[in-house]
Amino acid sequence: MTADRALELAIVFTSLVFFVHALTLFWVALFRLEQIEQALENSKFCRDTKRQWENAGLIGLQYRLAMASSAIIFVKLYAKRGLVDPEEVRRMPKSLKRWATIPLVNGSVLMLVLFVLLVLAGEIDLSL
Repeated sequence: MTADRALELAIVFTSLVFFVHALTLFWVALFRLEQIEQALENSKFCRDTKRQWENAGLIGLQYRLAMASSAIIFVKLYAKRGLVDPEEVRRMPKSLKRWATIPLVNGSVLMLVLFVLLVLAGEIDLSL
């Protein structure tokens, strides 16, 4: 197997994993988001995001999930600004924290891996 063929297979595999990740992200947004937002009900950040994006359809759900995930991941940063209650995040069930954060972190890693593979394959030219 040549290096080009191995690279192409890696890109295809990563793209398939990315597709599965997208399905998982949609599932979490449709079926777990309300529970996550209820666990963060005293968070100004999540309340405002929900109010503004409540009627935006699937994109709004994804955005609300991303904001709730960032509130959980960057709790100290948001707590300094009074946007999130750190005690509320600490009391949040671990399973909900996982449902909220794993899709965001997984998607970020997959996008980085796919980008590197596309650069290595020559599909993206980084030369100025």
